[in-house]
Amino acid sequence: MDFVTGCALLVRMAVVDQVGPLDPRFFAYYEETEWCVRMARAGFRILHVPQAKAWHKIPIESVSSSPSVHYYMTRNRLLFLRLSGASLWAFARAFIGDDLRTLVSWTVRPKWRHLREHRLMMIRAISDFLLGRFGPYGPVAGS
Repeated sequence: MDFVTGCALLVRMAVVDQVGPLDPRFFAYYEETEWCVRMARAGFRILHVPQAKAWHKIPIESVSSSPSVHYYMTRNRLLFLRLSGASLWAFARAFIGDDLRTLVSWTVRPKWRHLREHRLMMIRAISDFLLGRFGPYGPVAGS
């Protein structure tokens, strides 16, 4: 596997000692992905155990509709791409192909105009990435 979700992740302390802990700049989302990339680059294997079961007590509907999730997913994906040494093409695809396209759609299409807070959070996420603001975000104007 390239990465596994951090909701249920077991790592030997010897691995943590070698590659370091989770990067606190992420705060939430993509932190385990970046960590797995560091582990793989250090020569460790990332394994998925389908027999393992975990209960993540968060309804998926509440996560996908959260403006803060859009903030962290947007900002941290860009941070992940930078830290992992992604190509300019990968940045362009993430930023133009995903983020800007989503912002335009949420602004122009009538069925998405109610997502004003989501748009503001995505704009804040891109701004914070460009300004080097990481970790938990502070209050957002207008929310």
